[in-house]
Amino acid sequence: MQNQLCKLLAMAALSTSLSAMAGAQTIKTSIAFPSGAQGVAVNPITNTVYAVAPNNGAATDNLGVINGSTDTLAQTVSVPSGSLFVAVDYLANRVYVAGCNTNLNPSPCTVTVIDGKSNKTLSTIPVTTTPGFGLTGIVANPLDGKVYVANGSDNVINIINGSTAKLRDSIDLHGNQPVAIAINPILNRLYVPFGSDLTAVIEAGAKKIIANTVFGSSTMGAAANFVTGNVFVTDQEPSGLSMTGVLSHKGALLASPTVGDAPLGVDVDPVTNLAFVAATAQDAVDVISGANNTVTATIQGVPANYVALNFATAKVYVTGRTGVTVLTEK
Repeated sequence: MQNQLCKLLAMAALSTSLSAMAGAQTIKTSIAFPSGAQGVAVNPITNTVYAVAPNNGAATDNLGVINGSTDTLAQTVSVPSGSLFVAVDYLANRVYVAGCNTNLNPSPCTVTVIDGKSNKTLSTIPVTTTPGFGLTGIVANPLDGKVYVANGSDNVINIINGSTAKLRDSIDLHGNQPVAIAINPILNRLYVPFGSDLTAVIEAGAKKIIANTVFGSSTMGAAANFVTGNVFVTDQEPSGLSMTGVLSHKGALLASPTVGDAPLGVDVDPVTNLAFVAATAQDAVDVISGANNTVTATIQGVPANYVALNFATAKVYVTGRTGVTVLTEK
């Protein structure tokens, strides 16, 4: 599995080096969704983008399936009401959609499993009905098929066996409430902001926290560069300037560049080593160079909540209140 990932990265790096890379990041196009879009994820192998689209007032929400070659909406798939986040196991071509249906009492929090080839729903996995913050993020490790769900109601990370589509285990967060989750599949480590000044580093195989990084005051999102090992964590400051912390793979704070107000989603391209941060209060996306951990550009006029990178095409997909905005990396 690691060989497959390395081959994909090599192909992406070659493609990037042969393409026209001059110039700044630009808005390529936008894809409208009537009620906006939330979580977003990319399959770089099939060049398919998945965006969770609320369907206000309806019994179900939608998962928008976007053709990455044309950057147009190819299909919508019905998912449970309250769906918010999406992850892709791009080697197994499985899509996982997490959320909680607050129209029901108690509110069922589930993960819906979708076949990436047929876009058919394969199963819906019950996660919890505990009242609380709900499911706050989901990631998949394509190297072992496991899926990790940030559960803010039970204060755990739930582990799903992707082969059986069943809950397998959980990781205790010792009373801390997760607000997001990121994964480095090579190191098999999870990075979990707690919405406070803490971000946990978790050894996924051992199912335990190995470090807690103290940074910021309201950490909200995370993304890991599995080539360099560095991790980008967004922090919303109630007073003062917001930041994005750059952590080592062990959790050491390396830098904390200032970014736009109310940063939330973030993703990083392992090929170009550029991180893109959604500044939700400013309709902007900040670009951080992983080479020197500084902000090198700000793309204005982008309604932004969450971000997903396609490292094979060097394109950035940003969800917000109007839908999905597509950016070029360079």
